[in-house]
Amino acid sequence: MKMIKILALSALITSGAMADDTLALNMSQMENGLSNVQKGFLYNSPALIKGGVSEIQKADALFHDVDATKKYLPKDKQHMSNIAFNAAKRIDSASNDLIKALDKKEYSKAHKSYSEIVDACTACHAVVRGW
Repeated sequence: MKMIKILALSALITSGAMADDTLALNMSQMENGLSNVQKGFLYNSPALIKGGVSEIQKADALFHDVDATKKYLPKDKQHMSNIAFNAAKRIDSASNDLIKALDKKEYSKAHKSYSEIVDACTACHAVVRGW
């Protein structure tokens, strides 16, 4: 019986560590995408912007399921997984708007969409990090 409890505890700890690793990797990918979008605007490189948006969208996909999102949040914040889910939807919408504006060469509008992406990230971090 003790062995079963130890194995169950080990599995729980391992899955928690894997979720932490997944989230850290995901946030790193998100940051890299945001950085590339910003560099693309600074260096007038639509290709770099589009590549950054693609990275953001791939990383954002982790939060497309409100229930799955719970496992990536701290235990005391898991009941607020809908906030991460809603932030993910905002990021999707703003990133799609960014690409559309970029394709029309509406760079100010595209940059405004980039700001909306960052605002969505900040809204989630405010809750998760307790800002």
